[in-house]
Amino acid sequence: MTELAEPFAMTQPAISKHLKVLERAGLISRGRDAQRRPRRLDSKPLAEATGWLEGYRRFWEGRFQRLDAVLDKLNTKEKKHGRTKR
Repeated sequence: MTELAEPFAMTQPAISKHLKVLERAGLISRGRDAQRRPRRLDSKPLAEATGWLEGYRRFWEGRFQRLDAVLDKLNTKEKKHGRTKR
């Protein structure tokens, strides 16, 4: 566990707490190898979260594109009628 904490400005107990949170969330699993407890990343929950978030990303991307189109149209109208931006 010391090698995990070494590159970061974190203590070994802090690393342990983070690993426990990730394990409870089902994002990593713990094995057993003599005195060591190797952890392994479980990518399935991350892939599921990515898929779920992707739907929202597409939704909001479409909404922002529509907003950009409306704002461009308003700017064009203002320029056409000689108004300037505030």
